[in-house]
Amino acid sequence: MRIIKLVLISALLLSILVTMISLLFPSTVMVSRAIEIKTSPDKIAYYTAHLNHWNLWMSDWKQNEVKLQHDTAYIGTQIIHLESQTDTSVTYHWVATGQAPYQVKIEWFALEKGNYVIHWTFEQKVKWYPWEKFQTLLNEKLLGSKMEMELQNLQTAINQSLF
Repeated sequence: MRIIKLVLISALLLSILVTMISLLFPSTVMVSRAIEIKTSPDKIAYYTAHLNHWNLWMSDWKQNEVKLQHDTAYIGTQIIHLESQTDTSVTYHWVATGQAPYQVKIEWFALEKGNYVIHWTFEQKVKWYPWEKFQTLLNEKLLGSKMEMELQNLQTAINQSLF
């Protein structure tokens, strides 16, 4: 009986400790990457603001079946929906099964005529649950490297385009 009591009390204390540690993590996590490209804003918008052109630079879209319906793309267990678009940015609502949704923004700024910075941001708001908070620790490493690779693909697609 003492062993069972000890195990239960230990599990309870460990759960409380893990929850307390997770409360120290922020509830909003942002991962962003940027790249400088010599191009026009029309080309950037062509590739980033239209989901039907993402297959030209997004590696997951080349490897998996993508179903497009209006302003929404369904790819594997992910749903990407266009929320808004301006002359210099586009915003998507990105949902992946088992994760809190992301607010994804791609924006471009002119450095000088014909030279732009494309800034891509994933923002995720999580609840207080420890498993959600600890999951955000992986965002920087996993999303960051993937974003860098996709931005390089975007640069290649823009440089090779005849548009």
